[in-house]
Amino acid sequence: MSPLIATVLLMAFAVALGGMIMNWSIDAGTNSDCEDLSTHVKVLEFCSQGSDVILRMQADASGPAVQGIKLSVLTDDIENTVNVKNAELKPGERLDLSIPVLVKEGASRVDLLGIIGPKAEPYLCDQNPIERVDPIAAC
Repeated sequence: MSPLIATVLLMAFAVALGGMIMNWSIDAGTNSDCEDLSTHVKVLEFCSQGSDVILRMQADASGPAVQGIKLSVLTDDIENTVNVKNAELKPGERLDLSIPVLVKEGASRVDLLGIIGPKAEPYLCDQNPIERVDPIAAC
């Protein structure tokens, strides 16, 4: 084999290996950010009021920016995920929302899920909820 072909093959192998390692490290960083999210976001109020869920939360200054939130509502026979619009929470800010979603008081489990990462590629932290209430209480 000529030295030129060997050099090209070695360079292609190095680029492929580097791409695999970068992809793996990006995924590992996202999971770590999700695990830390509940320590950087403090839920002040999370309860049911009529047909709405009342949510008040505060982010500390050192945490990641939350691009959005989703509510996962689980009742006896239905699981529903609600994407909440205008729910961006920057570090150091407070967010107060009234979310119209039907939940059965005392019979529903509600998970508050954060969406983090860049706006172009947001990542849903569905394995590590910011807050879980089971059952949800009335305000």
